[in-house]
Amino acid sequence: MYIIIVIAQFVALLTPTLLATLLSEQAMRKRKFKTNRAVQFLVMSVITAALYAVGGMSMWTVKGIVFALILLYASVQDISTHEADEFLWVMLLILALVNIGEVGIVSVIFDGLVVFVPQMAIVMFAKKGGIGGADIKISTAAALSLGFYGGVIGYMIGLVLAIVFQTIYNKVKKQSNQKPFPLLPFLSTGLVIGYFI
Repeated sequence: MYIIIVIAQFVALLTPTLLATLLSEQAMRKRKFKTNRAVQFLVMSVITAALYAVGGMSMWTVKGIVFALILLYASVQDISTHEADEFLWVMLLILALVNIGEVGIVSVIFDGLVVFVPQMAIVMFAKKGGIGGADIKISTAAALSLGFYGGVIGYMIGLVLAIVFQTIYNKVKKQSNQKPFPLLPFLSTGLVIGYFI
């Protein structure tokens, strides 16, 4: 009987998640983003399963799914256009406000500063290129949702993934490391991992 309840709860979480993923993917197609429905379904199914395995049927799990959906949309848009819509960081900021009771206001503020200030320093002192405004706003708003440890560790994981992947990719393709690349998919991966911390 217990296994039936677990399966029913997981299906109850996965069904609206996949529906939201489908609607999001259709909106992306209308805007001519480079999108792959099967990959997005797989990503959101794995994230939902992991969240459910750790948090069960809880608000923590539902907020994690919403968090991942927003970051998935931002990542696909960054890959497609090297931009991200303003409403995405606002949605993450609203999610951060919902989480203040769980992670604490001091943790949220300190985390925001630790993620935001180095990025702004890079923008101000970089000779050219650097980090885009969308990357800064989305990663800071997402990190605010996670509290200090999850936000900072998730952000660092994302940066390390970006550096390692881009270095290998540029070596294989014989490209310059100065060429711009979409950063949000890597930051999103790290921040979703940070959600579990």
